Amino acid sequence: LLRRLEGGCQVPIAAHAEIRDGEVRLRGLVASVDGREVVENQAAGPRPRAEEVGLELAERLLASGADRILAAVYGSGRGPA
Repeated sequence: LLRRLEGGCQVPIAAHAEIRDGEVRLRGLVASVDGREVVENQAAGPRPRAEEVGLELAERLLASGADRILAAVYGSGRGPA
């Protein structure tokens, strides 16, 4: 998730993972710097596919508006494509 969104300690991205019954459940969000805009979503899948679940969640967040928020945070021309 963080790799796909190019997240770091200065970027308003959050993720929380739980493993239950062999399944990874991942919740994530991207927020504007001022906190006025927040995009949240979640994804789940078998534990061995944890990385794919993270990528799936990142794509869901981007499709829901996180791409626009991150473009503003990163500045013009930079951020996840």
